Amino acid sequence: MPQKAHKISENIPKDSPLYSYLVTKEETGVSVGLSATSVREPNFVDLNTDYKNSKVLLINPPMCAPNGMTKRSIPPAAIAYIAGSLREVGIEVELLDCIIEGWGHEELIDEKNGIYTYGMSDEAVADYLAESKPGIIGLSLVFSQDLRNLCKISRVAKKVLPNSIVVAGGLHPTMYPESTFRHSIFDGERTIDFILRGEGEHRLAEFVFNYQKGKVDKNQDGLIGYFDGKLVINPETTKIQDLDSLPLPAYDLLPMEKYFEVDMPSNPFHKGKRVMHLHTSRGCPIECTFCSSTNFSYAFRARSPQVVYDEIKHYIDTYGIDEVQFLDDNLLLNGARAEKLFDTIKPLNLTWCTPNGTMVITWKPHLMEKAIDSGMYQATLALDGLTEETHKLTGKPVDMHNVADKIDAFRERDILVHGFFVIGMPGEKIEDIQNGLEWVKTLNFSSASFFIAQPYPGAELYEVELAKGNIKEEDGLRVVKAKSFIKNLGINGEFLEETVGSFKKDYEKIIKEREGDRWNLRYEKHLKRLSNPDLQLMINAGGEISFNSHGVLIQLDKVEAD
Repeated sequence: MPQKAHKISENIPKDSPLYSYLVTKEETGVSVGLSATSVREPNFVDLNTDYKNSKVLLINPPMCAPNGMTKRSIPPAAIAYIAGSLREVGIEVELLDCIIEGWGHEELIDEKNGIYTYGMSDEAVADYLAESKPGIIGLSLVFSQDLRNLCKISRVAKKVLPNSIVVAGGLHPTMYPESTFRHSIFDGERTIDFILRGEGEHRLAEFVFNYQKGKVDKNQDGLIGYFDGKLVINPETTKIQDLDSLPLPAYDLLPMEKYFEVDMPSNPFHKGKRVMHLHTSRGCPIECTFCSSTNFSYAFRARSPQVVYDEIKHYIDTYGIDEVQFLDDNLLLNGARAEKLFDTIKPLNLTWCTPNGTMVITWKPHLMEKAIDSGMYQATLALDGLTEETHKLTGKPVDMHNVADKIDAFRERDILVHGFFVIGMPGEKIEDIQNGLEWVKTLNFSSASFFIAQPYPGAELYEVELAKGNIKEEDGLRVVKAKSFIKNLGINGEFLEETVGSFKKDYEKIIKEREGDRWNLRYEKHLKRLSNPDLQLMINAGGEISFNSHGVLIQLDKVEAD
């Protein structure tokens, strides 16, 4: 049974693309009196292309990152999951991760903000396409700041294979289809043919089966495209309820040994030698105002603990992994399920961590014990605010009174604790920031990240500030978490950047003094490796390098960024 829809935030402008998207979704439309469009009969339209070649190539584009940021080499789960589903129904599919295949290639694309892109060059992608010759090219976009890279690939694809069909998916195309099509235009022509909203495992398979008949279903759930010059936007009315029914991600179609060799997972300061990432659930209903993920996938759906166990066991047997990093948006939302999960995976004797963050309020004492006993070596706590007033602005439920106790409870069991903080939300006061940072100094974190609030497309914050004129669309298409892009905050942007940057360094010193020899034992080998410019593990490596305890290297002669 579908979950009951929740109410859309009244702060989201009703004329915004985000509102238009949410109001037609099954999980968000009903409660505001606008039911998601019921399933319609197919309306097949002829494709004016050679549809005999139905080979699918799914591409993970290069990534944008600011100067000084550590890179990441994470097998792209989104396209691997889709590939697994396509292969299961007999569709020929191939995967290309531009990031790992072009690891050493970097280009400066925004000199003012020090933003680079890393991954395969346009020429390398063109060569690959010319050899692969797919009929359908699927482009996956995880972060809006990589839209430019996705569109560069769509342009290359149409130049090399003009008769191919290019399909885009992911958060930004799903919520902002007109923006996506507009950015893809080259020489007056759109280089993206269709967008498939939401989860792509079943939608792309349906699209390919229709393509094999020379057709496209104009009424397909979640399909967006131009027909006779008019844009047709179909709502995303269904989500996959039974995640256990999905086949494993087709990681065998990726060069897995390259990821293990580069060895830069989500948490780059890991304990294992061969790290694998895993999603045990999808969706997060918390509705933090700065977060776009909750609007992309609100309903929480979880895989069964036994299926998760089987997947991890498969990776142990196939790749020899010895650590798992869980990338769930809200791993502990269902406490009873999380407890059973930890009990189930305990016999695997793996170390694991939660680099995406967990909510402080979900860590009950018995759940802590279960997690530790099953191999957890680091808990990441996403506080996201410095004061109770800030939490009212972010929408994050945090009990400030027991944060210190929970951190201490982990540290007493020799568990590392990493903290996430978002600073500079509209409406936040200077004194709250200053008092909050003083409070952080009293917390026994082993490391922490401090981010200046960013206007992520798809988040309530983005739409509200865009409507007020405090940001422009392009501000959401770049992310430099050490910089402030939102105008009229009531706080001077340069002052905010200086305050946060200075505190990061001060807090690093506090942690190093407090941790003593443990700090060196924990990070020395990682620092040595990250400092090696030959490995190209950070953007624009060079200059004097020092280690920052929140997991980022600071190049002292360049821009500090995360």
